[in-house]
Amino acid sequence: MISPPKSVPELLREEIPDVPQGKQPIRLLLCGVPKAVDSIVNLLHVLGFAEVGEWSPPLPSPIAGEVIRILTRYWKE
Repeated sequence: MISPPKSVPELLREEIPDVPQGKQPIRLLLCGVPKAVDSIVNLLHVLGFAEVGEWSPPLPSPIAGEVIRILTRYWKE
C-alpha cells in the first residue's frame, strides 16, 4: 500500500534516520515554480554541489503553482 505524500511541515518534523555521529542535519529548501526549481537542482548538480537524486521529489507548496524540494546535508560542530 502506498502512503499519501507528506506535507512539507510533516517532512521537516520527521526524525532524520542514520545521522552520522557528531553531525547535525541541515536542510536546504528550494521553493518556486517547478521549471525554475528543477533548473536550480540541475545547475547545482552540474556545479558538483548535489546529485539530482539527493533532493526530495517536488512537494506541493502552500503557494499555488509552486513546489518545494528539500536537500539534507550534514554539518560537523
